[in-house]
Amino acid sequence: MGVSRHPYSSSLPSWANVPIDATAVARLRASFNAFSADGSRLASIFYAKLFERYPGVRTLFPADIRAQEVKLMDSLKAVVEHAEADPKLIEALKALGVRHVKYGAKPEHYPIVCDLLIESMADAAGPAWSVRLAAEWRRALEIVSRIMLAGAASHESSTH
Repeated sequence: MGVSRHPYSSSLPSWANVPIDATAVARLRASFNAFSADGSRLASIFYAKLFERYPGVRTLFPADIRAQEVKLMDSLKAVVEHAEADPKLIEALKALGVRHVKYGAKPEHYPIVCDLLIESMADAAGPAWSVRLAAEWRRALEIVSRIMLAGAASHESSTH
């Protein structure tokens, strides 16, 4: 894969010190609603790109990817619905990080997923996509990555 260290592996952000931009959250929610109006088209675009560019990760997924596409869309929905750093979402994302370790995901996969999701969102959104929206989604996905990696790391340290 060529990535030796995950760039978002620094400590988890202090949620108490992160201001929530209600306008940005509203844009994330609106864009997600537009993506989800097409069912799992966004997820289909994402997995097609992922498997084309990184065929080695295909074995980490079931042969029939449709259920995985639904899971991805459900996860994105949970993120935008609870973007104000709901403690339940944080715990759910940490648990998701633990499950991803069990599935074979590695820390270096996270930036690849973030990049491909942003690219897939741009493709799915078409002219509605903007530089601002890309930056807001990137920030949200990087925070999600940090939380998932924290969950993965806590699992790894508890098993050693």
